[in-house]
Amino acid sequence: MSSPRAVHHFVSPVKQVDTGLWTLFAGATTFLGVRIWCKLKRRHGLWYDDYILLVCWLVLLATNIVITYEMANGYVTKSWGDQMLMLISISSCGTTISQTWSKTAFAVTLLRITDSLKKKGLWFCIVSLNAFMVLKVFMNWAQYCNESSYQNYWRMQGFCLDYVAVSRTKAAGNIWNIVMDFVLALYPWMVIWKLKISKWEKIGLCGTMSLGIVVAVISAVRQSWMDSPATSNYDDWYFWHQGLSMVWYSAEVTGTIMVQCIPVMRPLLGEMKTSLASRRLADAEDGRSITGEMKRQESTRSTPLRPSTTVDHDTENFILAELQSQAQRKSRMVSHVSLTPSEVDRAIEASRTKPLEWPLSGNEPPVIGSSRAGG
Repeated sequence: MSSPRAVHHFVSPVKQVDTGLWTLFAGATTFLGVRIWCKLKRRHGLWYDDYILLVCWLVLLATNIVITYEMANGYVTKSWGDQMLMLISISSCGTTISQTWSKTAFAVTLLRITDSLKKKGLWFCIVSLNAFMVLKVFMNWAQYCNESSYQNYWRMQGFCLDYVAVSRTKAAGNIWNIVMDFVLALYPWMVIWKLKISKWEKIGLCGTMSLGIVVAVISAVRQSWMDSPATSNYDDWYFWHQGLSMVWYSAEVTGTIMVQCIPVMRPLLGEMKTSLASRRLADAEDGRSITGEMKRQESTRSTPLRPSTTVDHDTENFILAELQSQAQRKSRMVSHVSLTPSEVDRAIEASRTKPLEWPLSGNEPPVIGSSRAGG
């Protein structure tokens, strides 16, 4: 059974939807790839939250493929056939699942750093989010009472649901998603602020782990926009509004994935900063050596010399020795710059208690994570 539309001359959102979906997906893929690479590079291994994010990424990929196929095969038409209606239900379910599991992954991450009381609150968030997900997926495949457009053969037979109740339940689920975004964004402040680390480290870590507040704002704006009467009117802009809503939903999912990857990327950014600082230190040391040599050479040239027909072997030996000394210093500095990640961590930790000394002696404090393991 087809779903009729009463108006014509619809504005097509195909290009905007395809561009928006795949641009957001590329961003999420990049961030997630760097997250996985950082964990494997440090031999930390993957945990449950990583696997949930990977599954969420696969669901998002499949959903984007289905939506792209919809757009290319008659989404913007006067009526929808059964095939198109099935594809829309599939993509709607994919969006709902990826929404829920992206938030679930972050809640699972927080489970690792919370005590027993706060864990109960996180489990409530996880269970309630997934309960709404199952309910909304179930509703997508049910028949609606007294609604001829929802009596298709491929829907579940033998019962029907009230259309108004379904609409309210879906709206409640969307609002609950927004509430959970705010709750999960504030959770790190309750947990990390009690740790025995410096104030600025607390602010930095809490800030990166609370970027989900941006996703919450995006979700709230999207929901307000979707509830606007102009969005659901069957006018020339109907499909445009529906298409942009797909981009809004995708932005929520991809944003949730990306903000979870940023805290894991902080050590990588720290290594890059330390490497650049070490390189600048090496360049400065090299510059001082060259300047000192030039001054000594200038001093030697300014000294009055008596005419002589013999070769000044002492001066030549001095210059050769100085050049050799300079090369040795440069070689040592290059070897100090090429630090392993663990050496960089030790250098950063040592710099908190005393100025960084080069070269590292090997007796520096242990890495950050292990130094607080017993605290």
